[in-house]
Amino acid sequence: MPSLPMIEADVVRFFIPPDRLQSLSGLPWRTPLDEWSDKKVKIIPVKSGLSRHVVRFIERGSHRYAVKETTFASARKEFDNYRDLLRREIPTLLPVGFVVRNDGVQAVHTSVGVQREEIETGYLVTELMEKVIPDSHLYRRGFTTENRKRIWDAVIELFVRLHSSGVYWGDASLANMLVHFSTERVPQLGRRTRLRAVLADAETVEVHLGISDSLRAADVEFFLESMLWTEADLRASGVVRDPLVTHEDQHYMRSMYQERFAVEQEMRSFELVTHIDVDRLLGNFDAKGYGRLLLQHINEHKWYISERSKREIPLREAAEDWYRTIFKPICSVFNEYGLLEFFPDKTASSLYVEIMEHKYFMSQQERRDVGLVAALEDFAHRFSRQEPVHGKFSSIINALKTLLTGSESTRNNIYLA
Repeated sequence: MPSLPMIEADVVRFFIPPDRLQSLSGLPWRTPLDEWSDKKVKIIPVKSGLSRHVVRFIERGSHRYAVKETTFASARKEFDNYRDLLRREIPTLLPVGFVVRNDGVQAVHTSVGVQREEIETGYLVTELMEKVIPDSHLYRRGFTTENRKRIWDAVIELFVRLHSSGVYWGDASLANMLVHFSTERVPQLGRRTRLRAVLADAETVEVHLGISDSLRAADVEFFLESMLWTEADLRASGVVRDPLVTHEDQHYMRSMYQERFAVEQEMRSFELVTHIDVDRLLGNFDAKGYGRLLLQHINEHKWYISERSKREIPLREAAEDWYRTIFKPICSVFNEYGLLEFFPDKTASSLYVEIMEHKYFMSQQERRDVGLVAALEDFAHRFSRQEPVHGKFSSIINALKTLLTGSESTRNNIYLA
């Protein structure tokens, strides 16, 4: 992405895209941010958490922004960091640009005499994110065990995304995140709303080619320590009485982070071997070992189509054929008939793997291949969040039967028998 143009206006310089400049240049940049008022600016009454910087939320035309007052160097660095994180597809704030105000010159005494130093104030401008809850309001809403676990899962996912991309945060805390209710596309299964942690302070971010185990651990440990500091402050102010992070929470965070990071590495290894984009086509793996099981199915499919073609099919070609003729058609049935209602926390890959595993164990018990349809019926009645509605679930079963009997690939493939 090209650098933003610098536009000077007396003592104020704008590093703002041309399409936003006219709107933002009219703000009172010569006035400290904590003195902005509704008389000059349309300030939005947004719930916000504690911050060591002055932040204002404003509306200009059809856009809503967060403006943060800091230094020139910090504003520029944080803007660049946000753009780098977005290129790596890490959930973070959307940077618009930054503004710099020259506040004059001051005398600085140094070992070589008095030096003149320019005083500059920087303003970072980001898009205002909707449907978020700042940390201070999470505590007031009742930081229950169940709510904490959902938040910890979202935080762990953010850490895994950062560290897998070679990013060290260095200042991780709930105060520097936003908890976002996000409606996301689940590959092959439709859309759902889930809790997501968004990085909302990128001043200390460092990007490396790879990140060491010690740096990864340091990021997580700093977050846990920050929760204890926050708890002490909130207890002193009378906001909370119960602990914000228990010993069980700390153990959960550490162990689940290690597990999810290992799963992420397995996903990337699976992609290297099969050339299948997991995020876009399969959905995240739920547990370690899913990649191995999917690869086993692909190898079985490779054997089958090699026998049928009377030639050795390369693994990459077999993986593409497996996705196109096996995985995607089955998941299309799941999606079309609303199977996600019964398994709201599952991805396509996890549903596929778990149903196939269930089919294997049922077949072992009955000493015969029970077939995918029978396995799905039994799996749903045992593990779905709600009792499957008979009529609706019958539609899923009938559609799956039609698929399996009508497609040569699925009809003849031995592990879908």
